[in-house]
Amino acid sequence: MATDGGVTVREDPTPTDGPQRPSGSGLLARLRHDDRGSASSFVVALFVVLLVVAGLVADGGRAVNARVAITDDAEQAARAGADQVDAETLRTTGALVIDPSRATAAATELLAARGYASSRMRVVANTDEVTVTVSDDVPTSLLQLAFIDSFTVEGTASARAVLGIDAELGAGP
Repeated sequence: MATDGGVTVREDPTPTDGPQRPSGSGLLARLRHDDRGSASSFVVALFVVLLVVAGLVADGGRAVNARVAITDDAEQAARAGADQVDAETLRTTGALVIDPSRATAAATELLAARGYASSRMRVVANTDEVTVTVSDDVPTSLLQLAFIDSFTVEGTASARAVLGIDAELGAGP
């Protein structure tokens, strides 16, 4: 203790300018109150989250584009099937009737030519309509880091045989 003009000043042996260490000793006390390195673990976690979001954007866009292409292929196959009209019935009765076996063969042939496996396509044809469903796996690139290797996309389309302009075109201008 020191005296300064009648005022007693007590001198503290521990300095107060700097971080205070927790009471207790040892590694456990230091680890409990030490935050060194917490910013780097936050940056690593943020980087992983940003990679997953980038993967959803990039691979999600790829999946949407693949679905559009698959649906287009299904539409083309359904149209090819609906073109298989029974000509004899049309000539004799004037009725527009699809030949289901030829329609199924035409749709399946078109899809096989575009590289679809028979297990990935389903063609249902009757005398009025042809419905085609196609599915395929789209591989991912960035989402493989999150253990998502591919998306399964599916497209379905139907077509009917129509003679001339049909009312389904909608109202004119």
